[in-house]
Amino acid sequence: MKKILWLLCLLSGLKGFSQLIQVPVYSCLSLQPAQSGEEIDKIIDGDNNTMYHSLWSQTGIPDELKFYFTSNVTRIKKLVYTPRQAGGTNGIWTNVSVSYSTQAAPNTFISLGNNIVWAADGIDKEIIFPTAIQNPNCIKISVNAGVGNFSSGAEMKFFSEVQPAIADGADCTTNTSELSINDSNDLKATIIPSGTIASSFQSGEGIDKSYDNDVNTLYHSSYSNTSFPVVLNYRLDGVTPIDYLKYVPRISGNNGIFGNVTISYNTTSNSAFVTLMSFDFQNSNAPVKVYFSNQITPLNVRITVNNGAGNFASCAEMGFYKTNSLVATPYSNVFANSVYSALQPSVTQADINAISSPFYKDLAQCLFNGTYVKKYRVQDYKVYPPVSVTTSNLKIGGGYNSFENPTGIVFAQGDKVAMFVQNISSDVTASLQVKDFSASRDGITSYYQLQNGLNVFQLTNGGLGYISYYNTDSALPDIKVNIVSGKVNGFYHYQTSTQSDWMSNLSNSAYPMMDVIGQHSHLVYQKSVLKNGSALNPGELISKYDLVVKNEWLVMGLYKYNLVPKNRMFAYSNNNGQGWNASDLGVTFDSGWGQSKIADPKKLDLWGIAHEFGHINQIRPDLKWIGTTEVTNNMHSTWVDYHMNVQNDGMSRLERESEVPAPGMTSVKGGRINGALLNTTVNQEALQGNVSSDPFKVLVPFWQLELYYQLAGASRKAPTLSFTSPANYTGIDYANWFGTVANKARNFNASGVSNGELVLNFVKNTCAAVQEDLTGFFTKTGFLRPINTSIIDYANGQLTITQAQIDATIADIQGQNYQNPVSPVIHYISSRSVATFRDHLLVSGQTGQGVTLGNNYLTVQHSVWKNVVAYETFNANNQLIYVSITGTGDITNQTTKVYYPSNAAAVYAVGYDGHKILVYPYLSLSLAKQKNKDSQLTVYPNPVEQNESIHIKLENESESYHANITDADGKSIFSTTGRLETIERAINKDMPIYRSGVYLLSLIDDKNNFFKTVKIIKK
Repeated sequence: MKKILWLLCLLSGLKGFSQLIQVPVYSCLSLQPAQSGEEIDKIIDGDNNTMYHSLWSQTGIPDELKFYFTSNVTRIKKLVYTPRQAGGTNGIWTNVSVSYSTQAAPNTFISLGNNIVWAADGIDKEIIFPTAIQNPNCIKISVNAGVGNFSSGAEMKFFSEVQPAIADGADCTTNTSELSINDSNDLKATIIPSGTIASSFQSGEGIDKSYDNDVNTLYHSSYSNTSFPVVLNYRLDGVTPIDYLKYVPRISGNNGIFGNVTISYNTTSNSAFVTLMSFDFQNSNAPVKVYFSNQITPLNVRITVNNGAGNFASCAEMGFYKTNSLVATPYSNVFANSVYSALQPSVTQADINAISSPFYKDLAQCLFNGTYVKKYRVQDYKVYPPVSVTTSNLKIGGGYNSFENPTGIVFAQGDKVAMFVQNISSDVTASLQVKDFSASRDGITSYYQLQNGLNVFQLTNGGLGYISYYNTDSALPDIKVNIVSGKVNGFYHYQTSTQSDWMSNLSNSAYPMMDVIGQHSHLVYQKSVLKNGSALNPGELISKYDLVVKNEWLVMGLYKYNLVPKNRMFAYSNNNGQGWNASDLGVTFDSGWGQSKIADPKKLDLWGIAHEFGHINQIRPDLKWIGTTEVTNNMHSTWVDYHMNVQNDGMSRLERESEVPAPGMTSVKGGRINGALLNTTVNQEALQGNVSSDPFKVLVPFWQLELYYQLAGASRKAPTLSFTSPANYTGIDYANWFGTVANKARNFNASGVSNGELVLNFVKNTCAAVQEDLTGFFTKTGFLRPINTSIIDYANGQLTITQAQIDATIADIQGQNYQNPVSPVIHYISSRSVATFRDHLLVSGQTGQGVTLGNNYLTVQHSVWKNVVAYETFNANNQLIYVSITGTGDITNQTTKVYYPSNAAAVYAVGYDGHKILVYPYLSLSLAKQKNKDSQLTVYPNPVEQNESIHIKLENESESYHANITDADGKSIFSTTGRLETIERAINKDMPIYRSGVYLLSLIDDKNNFFKTVKIIKK
């Protein structure tokens, strides 16, 4: 009966609804994963030649498609399904059920029909609803059957009897032609070149460039010897009164932008200079008008610049003006407040009709009609610290948010903009900033200084509007602004916006970009990208960005030292071929590199996002010496990747990715870490000394320090790095080791310090932070090895560290009497062995068992070999030739692929404590076992005190033995042949020069029988 009813509805509707209007679909989702290139959005792209298709490699039934609508769509009367038009019939729907939800109850679905049967052909399938769906939120198509057990469709269209509201942001149109532009009637005083001088200037950038009416030129103090204060003297005519000055900073770059200045003047009747006022420009790159407390008639105005950005002084334009504007508040009987955002309760249509001013009449009418979108037009705006102050405090580059306080209003070039303002304190500046984000992060920016009352500006460029309100006084009150002009583009704010706001704003055509504001991050992304990636989950998206930023700040120690900034980090995206990069304005993520990587919270490229934010957060130069531009920023990437990756696999990219450890070798997962160990531990190169140095390999020891101290508790059961400090812990703060190092760098003057000295400072500061002697680690990882080379790191730079500097650094560290680290093999830690280091899990395994050889690799089974942190490969001369971290070649962490080339002779498993067990070959074990049945090797006393001799005892002693001692790194430091007493004397001769640590003694008799290796602990 239902099938007949649907057929009747369809037939009867063919004539009666010929005037139905197609309505836009906001977004659609499918239950089944889509085939690449045939994603779900193809079913609403308006093109019958494209299609949605479920994944070819698996069954696509049942499928469920949800089509979402904004509140602008008030009714839906009909849907039309267009099957695929070419390439066969696979996936054409043959049985569907239909249901819907409303805006009022978006999660409650009401059935419209079940098991509706359609023919498996390419003809359009229509359903006309007996009663139009009112205020739809979602229409759900449940696909019960499809040809070939797939799901596909060329187009899905929906129709209404009512034209949807056009969302273009034009909620209120006001006539501003009668209004006078701010300061348009003010009189500008003439600056006289004779007598206008600067105490310091750069050739070609003299003070004359500051009053040539060209913002593209500038005055700049001497590049080489600027010393403060810098005095700028402007000669006027002595008869023109002035009320304020206007300072226009340089339009690109920051060097020299004014900070604190003192303004003084003299007159024709009194040559002595009188101090008028002090003013702090806050190193802001916005033009600023400085209003004087009283009108003056000066002969000279002297601006004494006490400090400036980069320790310079610069100025694009300086002007002096007499106010000639009138301030009035008309129609106070109609409007209820000074920002004209509400009407008096008693106002009627007749009152509005009586208003003679077109501007005020239009505004009153919009308010009266209730069409005025106050959510965006009328807002309170908070003060933020100047970006330059924040970045200076953190000793990082620019790149924090210069676009706080988004208005949600977009303007067109040439617009005459009207806005009302209140609560701007005296001697404080706030501006309307208009930024053209349509094509680039670096689009045109213009500033218009605000004053209390009505403000009217003629805009030189279009774009999104921001209230630029930056000041070091955090107690300044919020300012209230009512922006009457422009169109409503909207924004998403993590605290105040709703899902409906998000959908409506992404659907309007006011501007292609939109602001997304989180707690610590601010995005300006293409609406199309946001809709495709996060159509229904904006909160999840921005919270992921916030968590990336929070994790970077955590690693930097900003939570530990109470330095978390109020300023957000800023990211911009457009498909403009600019790639992913960081600059003084923030980071750019080119959507052409993959929309889902930046807009789908489940597919974010967390490494890349943290990498670019990490560039902004690099402490320079202390923790960004030559060659580490693409290294120390990735300390954030590894940390974020480890904690936030969607695989939740307990790894970072360093362990997960397959890479070639060294030229000529096979690519293997974890290869970068093994390659780093090959360079520094095996080949004993300087960390940055390899000619084919891969920044990811240089990153390895930094990541190992993070793993050991931030996650493994320094092998001392210490707390790990987190956002909550553990209660009742009073020990060394190992987890915040890098934050401690960073904070020392933030408070250190590194001017004149060489790159090599910066490296050694990092070594010393790290040891000081953890109160441990890490000279062994820093030697094994190449920090403490001589280097003298030029490195290309976007520019050439010299890195020189001499042996004398290394010796002095080691002596300095050892002179602090730090304790040794618990583990002597920190350089072998990876994300796969954190628990082993943290929980002191002892290495175990049976030589020759759980290991197979093939193609120059041993495959070691973790079910047999437990708690191994690395495998060392030795040649026949007992020389270490390769190291494989545990889990190499297997992201499931069930096996390790150990490199075993033709010259290899043995492989040892290494524990967190440096203890080693022979893994391969089995023959050695067999002989050793056979011999050990009759002989037991012991060494005493053990541990060995300083200047104490050892004794070797062996049952059934034979005539001659070969003895070998290796240090914890596997390096042979002693080798001799003879009787036991001869070996004992030779060892005791060298024992006093051995440093404290763990050593391994092995014996082979003259019949090549091996004895169990003995660990000797030297105190």
